[in-house]
Amino acid sequence: MQDYKEYNLEAYYLAKEINLAKVADKLDKNLIGRRREFLTYLLGPREFLFIFSFGAVVFVNVAKDVQAAIKRPLSKFFIEPVKKSYDESYVLREVERKFSVGENIANLPVLGIGEVEITARILAQSVALEYISDITDEILINIESMNAGLERGRFSKNTKDVLRLVAQNNNIIQFVITKLSLLDKPEITWENSRLESLFSQLADIFELRPRFRNVEYKMNFARDNSELILTALQGRRESFLEMVIIVLIAIDILIYFLGG
Repeated sequence: MQDYKEYNLEAYYLAKEINLAKVADKLDKNLIGRRREFLTYLLGPREFLFIFSFGAVVFVNVAKDVQAAIKRPLSKFFIEPVKKSYDESYVLREVERKFSVGENIANLPVLGIGEVEITARILAQSVALEYISDITDEILINIESMNAGLERGRFSKNTKDVLRLVAQNNNIIQFVITKLSLLDKPEITWENSRLESLFSQLADIFELRPRFRNVEYKMNFARDNSELILTALQGRRESFLEMVIIVLIAIDILIYFLGG
C-alpha cells in the first residue's frame, strides 16, 4: 500500500468577524503563523487550525470533538455570530507524479503547508460567500416587499428603514472587497507557479468569481431599487408638505372671513 499524506479540511463560517489580535493573545494553542487576515495554529502532527478575520475557521485533520472543544473558547472573540450553519469540506492527498484537482479531492505530487494554506483560504472564502449570498437575498426580499407596498399605495416603511438597507448593502460590498479579498491572489502564490495553479483551479471548482459576480449583481439591483424607493419617499414627503401648506392657507382664509 502506498504511503501518502492526507489532509481533511473542514471549514465553518461562524461570525461576521473574529478579533484576531485577541485570539492570538488569549487562545492557548501553538500559533505558528500570523498574517493580516488569518492565524495558523499547529494542533498536532499534521493537524492545523486556520482562523480568518472575516469569520471563518478551517480545521485540518482535527476530530469533531476537538473542534467543538476549540470553538467554545474561540466564540468569545466572535463579532456578530451567525445563527445558520455554513460549512465546506475538502481532501488533499499526496500522490507521486500526479496533479489533479477535483470537486472533492486533490491529488498533488508535493503536499506541504503552502498547499494546505491555499485550500483553507478557498474553503473559508466559499463559506463566507454562502453567508453573504443569504444576507443579500434577505435584502432583496425586503426590497420586493417595499416595491409591493409602493405599488399598492400602502407603503409602511420610512426613510430610515430604506437607508438602513442601503447601509447594509454598502457594508456587504466593503466586506467582500476589504475582508474577503476575493479578487486578489494570495502572496504565497506570487512566486510559486505550483501554488498559483492550485489556487486558480480550486477557485474555479468552488466558483468563487461567478458567485461573487452573482452577489455583486444582486447588490447593484438592491442599490438601484433603494434609490428609487428613496426618491418615491421624498416625493411623497414633498406632496404631504404641499398639502399641509394648502390646508394652512385654507384655514387662514377661513379665519379671515369668519373673523370679518
